Amino acid sequence: MAKVCVFCGGTPLTKEHVLPRWLKVALDPTVRRHRYIRLSNGTVRQHDSTPLDAQVKIVCSECNSGWMNQLEENVRQFLPDLIRGNACTLNTEAQRALASWSVKTMLMLQYTHPAAVRVIPVSDLTRFHDVREPTSSMLGRMGFMNYPPDDSVPLVDTLCQGYGISGADDIAWISTLKIGCMVVQVLRAPKLAEGHILAPFSASSVLRPVWPPHDTIEWPLRAAIPYESMMDLAHPEVLNMPIVPL
Repeated sequence: MAKVCVFCGGTPLTKEHVLPRWLKVALDPTVRRHRYIRLSNGTVRQHDSTPLDAQVKIVCSECNSGWMNQLEENVRQFLPDLIRGNACTLNTEAQRALASWSVKTMLMLQYTHPAAVRVIPVSDLTRFHDVREPTSSMLGRMGFMNYPPDDSVPLVDTLCQGYGISGADDIAWISTLKIGCMVVQVLRAPKLAEGHILAPFSASSVLRPVWPPHDTIEWPLRAAIPYESMMDLAHPEVLNMPIVPL
């Protein structure tokens, strides 16, 4: 259990809801659906709970009520529409906000698990605290899934896969977060050589880049990702992240 804030080292610690309570407006209240988390780092661990109940006590009150709260406010206007599959438009500013909120949420989800099975290194939390958006070593994209019809498909599904030596600062990882109709995926490359950058994702009918921010996205996307493809999307055998010179 953390004794100081995982972002800034401050105290006192406060409880942070992994998903904001105001998201209840986007979740179907008539059916009780659960959150499923699968992490893979040589092992697989699953944790089930109701979507909005998960809390972690790892951040200080200043971070929690300050910049972390601002990341949530930045997506509050359009995130419920993404989750319900309602029509909306994401410009580059909204894409930046969504990518930043998604990374923050993925980092918090890690701490619903014991340290032994966490994938994302602490150094990534420090870097995220410094810039408060995905770093230059990350790429982000989003896709659309049909809203879950019943409990056979999780309402909220998160998966994180590590590539490399566990605990190393330059470990590569891929984290996928699905809430309702929205799927956001963030990939983190190992340390980049000076003068090189990650080649941005290409747009397709089922996946659109959101980090770095790209062309305007009209939501929902034209084609849906089948839920049966979730594991293939989230756990590729090889993490393909082309690196190109500046």
